[in-house]
Amino acid sequence: MAEEILCPSCHKPNVRRAKFCAYCRADMVLNNDLPKDGRRYVITRVIKAGGQGAVYEGIDESGKVYAIKEMLDKFTDPKEQAEAVARFDDEAELLQGLTHPRIPRVYSHFTDNHAAFNRPPDEKRHYLTMDFIRGEDLEQIAEREGKLDERRVLEWADQICDVLDYLHDQGLIYRDMKPSNVMIERGGGVKVVDFGIAKLFKPTERGTQIGTPGYAPPEQYQGLATPQSDVYALGATMHHLLTGLDPTERKPFDFPPVRSANPAVSQRTGDAIARAVQFKLDDRFADIGEFWDALIPGRVAPAGQVRVAPATQRIQQPAAAQVATPPVAVSTPAPVAPRPQPVAPRPQPVAPRPAAPQPTPAQPAPLRPAPPKVQPRQRGCFATLGAIIGTVVRWTLTLALMCALGLGVFVFTQRPAWAEPFVGSVLGLLPEGAPGAPTPTPRLTSQPVTYELQVTMPVGSDTAALRQAFLEAFAAQARGEFGPNTQVAMNRPPAYIAGQPVLVSETNGQAVYMVRMQGYVFAP
Repeated sequence: MAEEILCPSCHKPNVRRAKFCAYCRADMVLNNDLPKDGRRYVITRVIKAGGQGAVYEGIDESGKVYAIKEMLDKFTDPKEQAEAVARFDDEAELLQGLTHPRIPRVYSHFTDNHAAFNRPPDEKRHYLTMDFIRGEDLEQIAEREGKLDERRVLEWADQICDVLDYLHDQGLIYRDMKPSNVMIERGGGVKVVDFGIAKLFKPTERGTQIGTPGYAPPEQYQGLATPQSDVYALGATMHHLLTGLDPTERKPFDFPPVRSANPAVSQRTGDAIARAVQFKLDDRFADIGEFWDALIPGRVAPAGQVRVAPATQRIQQPAAAQVATPPVAVSTPAPVAPRPQPVAPRPQPVAPRPAAPQPTPAQPAPLRPAPPKVQPRQRGCFATLGAIIGTVVRWTLTLALMCALGLGVFVFTQRPAWAEPFVGSVLGLLPEGAPGAPTPTPRLTSQPVTYELQVTMPVGSDTAALRQAFLEAFAAQARGEFGPNTQVAMNRPPAYIAGQPVLVSETNGQAVYMVRMQGYVFAP
């Protein structure tokens, strides 16, 4: 269980048993007023934070981990606020009723009314608790890797189509398909997240949400949405993943042919995406199932089950289904004339071999005398003893050779500290850090690293100087963890998590700041 918890208002760490924040006196426990689901929650980590709310990692009283989504209620008109809260409750209850293995389960929704000293008295916070997904979203993968392999994208699209098909069968339209809303779990499975509830609490938006510019189809800008709108958005998402072209950074509704940016993509996939992102509804696929069939021909999914086979492998039908399949007309190839067989050559007469001369009765053939029978040599006691000693010596040498071989494998693979001088002398290697030792080539870490940092600066230091100090502290922390040759990846510089640095104390003209920082490093 987490040793520290975060304040839901100021996001500063507190001890696990704290009921009120030591800094702003806000209530540390969410859903503290007689919860409907019988659970109370505390926050352990900030995942994302913005002007409309945040996404946290949190736990309940039993220690189970959840994703907790916070939405700020900033309505000034009481009527609009009441409508938004009613929509929030309706859609949250609708999400709680969804049961699909690729949609995170929603456990509860509630409104927290506890005021804090630094929170406006009329500001309320609304929360959803759901399954915590361990992985990364497609936007993060695309930013890191650029153009993605067609097979991987089709495997993900296969699972996404399954989710959209389920939602459409329930009479629901997703309306916000984009890479950042698709999580890839550590085992490779897909989870479709963020069903757009946060947008209900934006006072400037009225009516049906339009989705995300770049991925949303033209009709959603007019407040309309159909199942073909999800077809368009999925096509735009796949186009981004396969080409590396972010539609949010291009002209609206501009999708050049996939193969012009990535010739490795098959013509079938490129044509299917081109049809999915057509401007007019009538020019697209009629529904998600038709788009699914175009991407993965011959797909077979048992009724009532989610298909989890890889998209590039065709699932074989059972024998009974094959028998019931209507016969398919097959063109018969033209008959081929038989190839003439070579004629065997006529055998030539063979001259008779002269018969061997037979001995006459008067001169019988000489007989070779039989070799004399050799009697086995009797061993003496000394010869027997020598044979035994030789056998023992051979087995001893064999056993010693096997032990030496096993010891050598252990030394050269495990590299224990006591054997390092020997290994270095045999291989010509030196321990890392020794004079003349080669420096390992740093490699970019696959996942960002996160550190809680604290620096001391003169009072009144500007933002740039403060950030430079935290960058140096981040680099020092990374070298302490990964080794002295570790370098910070400045092409993707570390960033603050959960806002700007927090002033902890001021003493004798020196200020102490704290912040959580996350970034990538090149580690040996």
